[in-house]
Amino acid sequence: MIHLLIIAGENVPIPPIAVPSASVEFKSLRTPNLAAARPLLDAGMFDVCLFVVEALSEDAQWAIAEFRAAAADCPLVIAGRRGSPEGERAAYLAGADLVLAPTCDQPTFLAVIQRLAMRNTRPTPAAGRPASSPPFSPAGATPAPALSTSALTVMRDFSQIFSYSLDYRQFTGHFVVKLREIIGAARIAIFLEAPPPAASLGIPASHDPQRLICAGAVGLPAELINCFELSRKSGLGQRVSQTGRIIRLGAESSAPFFADDPRLKREFDILGCEIALPVNDRERTIGIALLGGRITGTPFTDAELLLLYHLMEELGLAVKNSWLHHQLADSHRLFSDVLGAMTSGALVVGADLTVLFANQAFRRFFSEPAPAPAHFEFAELPPVLAKSLREVVEGGQSVAPFSYEHPGAPGRVFRVSLIPFPTDKTQLPQPALLLLEDFTQVRAAQHAEIEASNLKLMGLIARRFAHEIRNSLVPLTTHEQLFDTDIVNAEFRDSLKQALTRETGRIQRFTEQMLFLAQTEGGPTDALPLDDLLRKSFKRSRDFLGQDAGELEIRSEVLHASVRCHRPSMLHALQEIFLNSLQSAADPPKVIVTVASEAGPDGRPELALRVHDSGPGFPSEVAARATDPFFTTRNTGVGLGLTVAKRVIEAHAGRLEVHTRIQPDDPDLVIHLPSCS
Repeated sequence: MIHLLIIAGENVPIPPIAVPSASVEFKSLRTPNLAAARPLLDAGMFDVCLFVVEALSEDAQWAIAEFRAAAADCPLVIAGRRGSPEGERAAYLAGADLVLAPTCDQPTFLAVIQRLAMRNTRPTPAAGRPASSPPFSPAGATPAPALSTSALTVMRDFSQIFSYSLDYRQFTGHFVVKLREIIGAARIAIFLEAPPPAASLGIPASHDPQRLICAGAVGLPAELINCFELSRKSGLGQRVSQTGRIIRLGAESSAPFFADDPRLKREFDILGCEIALPVNDRERTIGIALLGGRITGTPFTDAELLLLYHLMEELGLAVKNSWLHHQLADSHRLFSDVLGAMTSGALVVGADLTVLFANQAFRRFFSEPAPAPAHFEFAELPPVLAKSLREVVEGGQSVAPFSYEHPGAPGRVFRVSLIPFPTDKTQLPQPALLLLEDFTQVRAAQHAEIEASNLKLMGLIARRFAHEIRNSLVPLTTHEQLFDTDIVNAEFRDSLKQALTRETGRIQRFTEQMLFLAQTEGGPTDALPLDDLLRKSFKRSRDFLGQDAGELEIRSEVLHASVRCHRPSMLHALQEIFLNSLQSAADPPKVIVTVASEAGPDGRPELALRVHDSGPGFPSEVAARATDPFFTTRNTGVGLGLTVAKRVIEAHAGRLEVHTRIQPDDPDLVIHLPSCS
């Protein structure tokens, strides 16, 4: 495995030759400048550095010199998009090991990187001693063969399989045993922080990220492992977590640590170990690995400890992946438990229409009275539900909730809701959730409520109808009783005629109100002059009330205003409005209608008719209910006048508004009608 550092500015593209190839395994890290990679360079993490520049300018030469001062042993390759012989010469003088030509191909680049990386990992002999000389060993100790760095390299590379493991404690235990076989350490113990709980479940009180618990050990008594822990607050746990460095018992570089914290040596003595290495996940320290001396007594070299450091980093990544897997599994289990506990049916299908989950309630809904099946297939869904699911999963359509009656369960009504789980805004197909709620009782309650409301409405209509007819019959029955004795009296005949005209008119008006309230269409429409409609309907209102007095004033800002309407319906609606105005107006009654042209909510031109009478206007509580059916403040009438007027106007794509006066000249009613002028 070759660790490659790529230094390139944010706006500098990496050349295609630097793309990892199948012929060699890379681990590359890109940083915008040297400062960002300085901590990793100090740790000796990289085998080769590739410095990508636009041109071999003076700034690039300064950057090369700065890199060489920071990392004297790391091979440095320069890739310039534009170059010159003078620039290449300056780059070599600044400290570059190789300057690639812009025409360099990828096989050449890979071969060069491999060669430089191998040169960097070859041990450098000490001055005055041949390269084949064995490392220094303590007096009286038999020199043991040096640890095969190639074996550690192979183990580090194969440690990538940890990413596919699930139980971090189990593979940590196997890792410790295998590591002991290779390095020959007398004792090995790996302490890790407790795995984070699933985010969906909350953090339990027992979870303490400061505690480091032994996850795998070899060569240590089980009694000691069960009762011994490390802590980030003190000792080895605190020192290694803060510095991220390797601590060796007896090493000069670690002496200040032991002087500042005597607990470090005590913990080493308890475990019988002499080396502490951080276990990182490339973001932070998640644990500590403790090693005892070799069984042969030979000390570990710096090169071996560096490989062990990277090996522990691979272990940290594997542990982190294991934790993430368990968090995902816990969240999935929680999601399944929630869906399973629901009384509503829940079915989850994947992007390929495979049934991923079906809770007990869903299977029971489609299997009663038989027992619910253990498995449910998409092909077993009713055609209506299968079709809707296909539209959501494959077509990405939005399907509104709908009612469904299962043929196998007569009388059962279900409400179906489809919820997509888009993985990408532009990617189809997508998984989806189908919710099935038993609405049988809800539907029955709705029907019962509607039936009760209908009965209540029918009773109200019957009472109003009987009241209005009784009021009309009283004067007629009175004249009928006096008919035989007073028929020869001219005054009686005039009174009878007036009573017949007045009461039959009231009955006729009530009948027309009921008919207009029931009809859905007004018939053919024509463009009619608005002025003519207003005057004829006002005359009808005055004649109905039997009043000779009453004045209508039309103030029109529109010349020859006309509306397209069904003439009988519009005349009746305006008549009801004028009747309401005349009955409320003071004596002598006067009604003023102001006509203006305005833009409607959709921007189209419309006529606004503002009606103002000489009465006191609508109180606020009356204005809010003036158009409600059967609402009236008078002793006579059934309270359908403004209701019918509003219905007719809305049938003509208009609006009727009832207002409370703020200023004395404010309108009581405003009629909006589409203009055809």
